[in-house]
Amino acid sequence: MLVHGFKGFRNWGFFPLAAQHLADAGFCVVRVDTSMNGMNGTNDRVVDIDAFAQNTPTREIDDLHDLVEAMHTAPEFETLRAHWNGVVHFVGHSRGGGAIHVVGRERTDQGDTSSRYVMWNSIGHWARWTTRQRDHWLAAGSIEVENTRTQQKLRLDASLLHDIEQHADRLALHRAAESISDRALYIHATGDLTVPLKEIEQLRSTSASAGPLITINGSTHSFGITHPIDHVTTSFVDVLHHTVNFLSQ
Repeated sequence: MLVHGFKGFRNWGFFPLAAQHLADAGFCVVRVDTSMNGMNGTNDRVVDIDAFAQNTPTREIDDLHDLVEAMHTAPEFETLRAHWNGVVHFVGHSRGGGAIHVVGRERTDQGDTSSRYVMWNSIGHWARWTTRQRDHWLAAGSIEVENTRTQQKLRLDASLLHDIEQHADRLALHRAAESISDRALYIHATGDLTVPLKEIEQLRSTSASAGPLITINGSTHSFGITHPIDHVTTSFVDVLHHTVNFLSQ
């Protein structure tokens, strides 16, 4: 399962390429659009502004659990089940990496010890703002964010803050990282300015995670890939190589 991050969607940049590469390696692949990412299907920009504004980490995590359940039971996935051994591996980029940490912990608590988790430039914590910014956000009820790719002015409601603070135990990434440490792989670009390498290094340190960390030298948060994709970078080729090797073990 390929999971996008903040302002992401299933057709962004490297996800179709990654899906095809993993399929060629013998995996059944599902690319995810979380239910409140605002894209509404095949769009490449947010069309449901309110949904985007009201999205939260726990909603995205619940989406992933719901999708796994549907893969096992829903008629829409009957063809998938004919070719699938029932084991679900997760690959998450950026905030999607945070989400699959939590999914991994909760699935482990339910007895799943077969799934593997690959984090591409994953966040190491949820709160990405200062105390002053938080207070302003709460007072105003929402903040404006820009999607630099589309120049859209988007809104984030304070419900995002409430979600992270009210579900701090469920969203604790250090606990989740420890829970899946023997089945996790971290791949992180040394030149990532959005989620610095030191953030994931600190998470691995505080969680005593045994999950290996592979660094991609000099690359970016998207491993040099843009949307729409215009070329495949050597950095992303390395990412795919390490991902397939790990999931094939």
